[in-house]
Amino acid sequence: MAKAEATVEELVAMIERGELSLPEMQRRYVWRSTRVRDLLDSLYRGYPSGAILLWETDEDVPLQDFSVSQNENPYKSRSTRLLLDGQQRLTSLSAVIRGEGVTVRGKKRPLELLFNLEHPEGRSFVTEVYEDGDDEEEDIADTDADSSEDELLQRFEKMTFVVAAKKLEALPHWVKVSDAFKIDGDAHFLERAGIESFSDPRYKKYSERLAKLRSIRKYVYRMDVLERTLSYDEVTEIFVRVNSLGAKLRSSDLALAQITAKWRNSLEVFQAYQKHCVDQGFDIDLGLVLRNMIAFATGQSRFLTVHKITLPQLQTAWKECCKGLDFAINFLKSNVKIDSSALLSSPYILVSLAYFGHKRNYEVSVEEAVRLRFWVLIANVKGRYSRGSSETLLDQDLLTLRAGGAEELIDRVRLQFGRLDIAPDELEGRNRRSSLFKTMFLAFRDAGAQDWRSNLVISLSHAGAQHQLEFHHIFPKAVLKADYTLREADDIANLAFIGGGTNRAISCKTPKDYLTAVLDKIGAEGLAKQAIPTDEGLFEVASYKAFLAERRKLIAKRLNEFLASAAKAGGLDVEPPVEVLIAEGESGNIEFKSSLRWDLATNEVNKKLEEVILKTISAFANSKGGTLLIGVDDAGQILGLKQDYASMDGGNRDKFERHLRQLAKDKFGVAYTGSGLSFHFYDVDGADVCKVAIAPASQPLIIKVFDKNGQQSERIYIRNGNASHELPVSEMHDYIKQRFV
Repeated sequence: MAKAEATVEELVAMIERGELSLPEMQRRYVWRSTRVRDLLDSLYRGYPSGAILLWETDEDVPLQDFSVSQNENPYKSRSTRLLLDGQQRLTSLSAVIRGEGVTVRGKKRPLELLFNLEHPEGRSFVTEVYEDGDDEEEDIADTDADSSEDELLQRFEKMTFVVAAKKLEALPHWVKVSDAFKIDGDAHFLERAGIESFSDPRYKKYSERLAKLRSIRKYVYRMDVLERTLSYDEVTEIFVRVNSLGAKLRSSDLALAQITAKWRNSLEVFQAYQKHCVDQGFDIDLGLVLRNMIAFATGQSRFLTVHKITLPQLQTAWKECCKGLDFAINFLKSNVKIDSSALLSSPYILVSLAYFGHKRNYEVSVEEAVRLRFWVLIANVKGRYSRGSSETLLDQDLLTLRAGGAEELIDRVRLQFGRLDIAPDELEGRNRRSSLFKTMFLAFRDAGAQDWRSNLVISLSHAGAQHQLEFHHIFPKAVLKADYTLREADDIANLAFIGGGTNRAISCKTPKDYLTAVLDKIGAEGLAKQAIPTDEGLFEVASYKAFLAERRKLIAKRLNEFLASAAKAGGLDVEPPVEVLIAEGESGNIEFKSSLRWDLATNEVNKKLEEVILKTISAFANSKGGTLLIGVDDAGQILGLKQDYASMDGGNRDKFERHLRQLAKDKFGVAYTGSGLSFHFYDVDGADVCKVAIAPASQPLIIKVFDKNGQQSERIYIRNGNASHELPVSEMHDYIKQRFV
């Protein structure tokens, strides 16, 4: 492998002249403007910025376009120089230095940064840390309409680079970065800053800083150049390995490289279908489209087996998975009234819906469609795929759909969360990123919520800045900042949905100053459509905490009414009370245990009882899942957990759960315990009962036991009727093959 060096300026010129090409295996350009800002800041400070990986080849390799324009290279030789690693950085630098936007999903968007000539010395701020999925933009606007201008300016003045904003751009000490790269002289910028003589102390400082900014063009990148003797398949393997080790790409990006190596020119096919989804209102990531294809090809969602799938299998799965996604999108829009991916707590819901339709050859009964609608709503509001291992949960549902249907999917959610209704305390500490927030919009829209000025029913599709939907802080952040944290101000119970014009008109007014007038105009019924209390005593800033508590109750009530109506249509109950479960007695999927560790016969701690609890959990997990109630005897008598609590140094619900969760982690591992078990406590006639919801495991949960001689053996427990039984060794192989493989 050859080594070389090139400056940023040289690399940008190579892209512009068409001397660098982008192979099909590469992911699309995904960086946010804020990430580009941080790259510029790092280079300005002289921080290291990694290496560039190239491949020179004579092979005819499928290509894709850069997100910045390229000229036709008149001297193009038979050899092609491909950019394998560094696309995001070089595309960003090319756009900023050349002063042009970037094309993302067929749309040109500006990439403009401003440079602060008065930035503080040294490292003045901590940049954001991004993880998978953070490159997606918000679909409901967050405008900072209720943040004061002084507050924003103070924050920006501490920065060296910011994403361009008109108000900042108008200030004389802020310079457009692209302009600084285009103009080598400083006169224009110094005159604009009001500097009239060399004696002005700012003259030297500004000149030096502009020179330092332009020196970014001279930053030298190390280039690793792969030999032209390598094949496309070998280079794909290198690409996957390099990016796997460096954790620079998501698993879906690496899978794309492997898929396109087998199926040449398929990226164009995938992107065309992705655009089709966007046209339907579902701006889903290409990785989700690929995950759906893998689910259709293998029956599971992980990309680990991509290298084993043949080209014919991929092409067949692609054809079928597109039909499935079309069904999923149409079902969401027509049956659930979810008309945008912005309203989904996880795009994985699309994969399960697509697989559901496929398994039934798209022949769905009226009753099943109604139940499927309820599953979508309850999985969405509870965040079915937003907790624990999302892939594990998705694979559980795909496994369920091989033989089961909507009702079994609902049971999965019930097992995961223990209850299907929404309690007010579930809203505590939640913000707009919560799955509850998306269903709040659905429930409020279903109730007929309208903008408070235009009376337009709230919608994501309104045109024009005046009517575009925004989420509004009922108590503006600016009026709360003296007494409350930003996190408290962003509480989900402080948010409502209104048009942009209405939001800007309210600006920083307190609820006492504007909400009373809104109440007079639209009445208590109008505010109730967004679950807003009408007690004017709660409109005072001093009553903010009381307002949040009251609104959480109203939101939970509205959500439960919304879900209950969907459940009733499908002949389902949102959640049977725990008292009903106890009254029904033990069964194949419900078992009672008197205690976790307190032996009622000997009146002391007996850790063997903990082993019995773990055997019961494993038996349910190795079967179809189930519910374990601790604190209830076999006859259904409520015993409570008081003695278990006392055995844990004055314990309580929290200590009890942490102890039981740790026992499960030690026995079954973190992965299953985190995604397969949920714990809930109920007060039944003054005594606590713990409900453990146990999801079916994707791999057998094996219990290791030791005999008197210290010899270890492995055992598998399953449910047989309403009891847990050890599976004989002679039956283990057949059972595991039938249940798990």
